[in-house]
Amino acid sequence: MSGVRRSISAMVVLVLAAALVVAVVPMARGADSGFPKKPINFYLPYPPGGSLDVLFRPIAEVVGKNLGQTLVTTNKPGASGVLMATMLKTMAPDGYSIGVVGTSLFILPAQQDVNYDPLKDFTYIAKLIGSEIGVVVRKDSSWKTFKEFIQYAKANPGKIKYGTSNPRGSLGMSMIDVGMKEGIKWDMVPFSGGQEVVTALLGKHIDAMVEGPSEYMPQVDSGEFRLLALIGDQPSKLFPDVPTFKQLGYPPYAMVLGLIGPAGMSNDVTAILSDAFKKALSDPNIQKHLAQWKSPMIYEDSAGYTEFAKWATGHYADMVKKAGLGKK
Repeated sequence: MSGVRRSISAMVVLVLAAALVVAVVPMARGADSGFPKKPINFYLPYPPGGSLDVLFRPIAEVVGKNLGQTLVTTNKPGASGVLMATMLKTMAPDGYSIGVVGTSLFILPAQQDVNYDPLKDFTYIAKLIGSEIGVVVRKDSSWKTFKEFIQYAKANPGKIKYGTSNPRGSLGMSMIDVGMKEGIKWDMVPFSGGQEVVTALLGKHIDAMVEGPSEYMPQVDSGEFRLLALIGDQPSKLFPDVPTFKQLGYPPYAMVLGLIGPAGMSNDVTAILSDAFKKALSDPNIQKHLAQWKSPMIYEDSAGYTEFAKWATGHYADMVKKAGLGKK
């Protein structure tokens, strides 16, 4: 009888222990379920008032409403996004410090020494927005097509100056690649913001620019600028008659804007942020905002964006090497 009592007592202990484990595990998994409990720092590697700054601020407002906490938007421009990325990687991986990045994040490590590793130092939260980057000239120029522009540049070495606010990223790299393939000697003029490039082209200080639709569309619509080519690979629904670099026989470059945080963020917090941005991008008012800026939603969750980051790091490293622009 005492043996039976001992067996029963042991079973009771085991049941209580199991119940304790069951109770503790959900608590551990749900430790982040209260997120966010305070405002979130939202960093943009673009100057205040620039097109991408204007693009993301309304999105941040809607995300904040969805989460019940304010996203405090802070501009951290400089060095094609390196300053923001370097700062962000040192912050706590608690979800309260996040930032927007473009493809420069993956291109720059192949070109120069940077203080981050794109595959080790960040949590890739979500892919957000694409942009139809174009090569644009003034309407009063003699070039009606990209082919004519290239023919002139080849016949007049050193005379063409083109500007971009993304000299070390996909915008600048796209034209460097074209120049390498065609044997063109031309000069790239770097600017800190897209509107500065527009002003320079209007003022005839440069002959062409490589920028997004938020910069070139107002002048294309008004008849001051002409869009010669898009640097990507997919034909545009907005500009079906404008050829892509892929169609023209040049290496295509994609402009992808996504959301990152420091490495080591929990799956729970990452999913909450990813879902909040997805919901914001799907908001009817934000959809109208994106359409106005000609910036399509290309949302992918953390898993999808992480795979893109792996692909982009290898892809652009290979392209930089082929262009002869790798680290010395």
